Amino acid sequence: MKNLLILHGDTTKTGINQAFAKAYRQGAETVGAMVKELYIMDLKFNSNKQFSNQITPLEPDLLAALEKIQWASHIVLFCTVNHDSIPAKLSGFFDRLFMPPVQGMADKSARGLGVYSGKSARIVSVLDEESWKEWQLTKKPTYHAIKRNVLERCRISPVRTCTIGYVHSPENDYTKKWIGKLHAFGEKFM
Repeated sequence: MKNLLILHGDTTKTGINQAFAKAYRQGAETVGAMVKELYIMDLKFNSNKQFSNQITPLEPDLLAALEKIQWASHIVLFCTVNHDSIPAKLSGFFDRLFMPPVQGMADKSARGLGVYSGKSARIVSVLDEESWKEWQLTKKPTYHAIKRNVLERCRISPVRTCTIGYVHSPENDYTKKWIGKLHAFGEKFM
């Protein structure tokens, strides 16, 4: 059985990303996946690394998040990109949990990047209007940094991405098309 962890990287719990995550979850559950969810903005932790050369102990919320990440065989991140950047707390979450060495690991032999090996991931990013225009020009939105510099560096592979342009309404055909696609992605997640 596959274990799916949905990471909610949005600053709010209301919005189109909730509908997208729900569709992905329903698709995964139809094929028997076990699903857990994690709302990053609800976690209490210092999003700034205190010392660049020293290990900072993980707060209880980050230790619980790390357990869920280790449990998962597939991780999917839903986040909104505003003004071509992700929320600062989401960035801090990656800095604290996905950058070597992995702090807070009880077993020193399990420390390091190998704790993420064998997992796959998907990044679903919804871009605001300004970021969507920039993406159309450069094809290099912020999620490439998450994909290459965070997840793939931690040996999570493959990492798939979806970029959804500015969504004006949850009821339009464009949004409904993406909800259907995300349900299908959930049914065949790796």
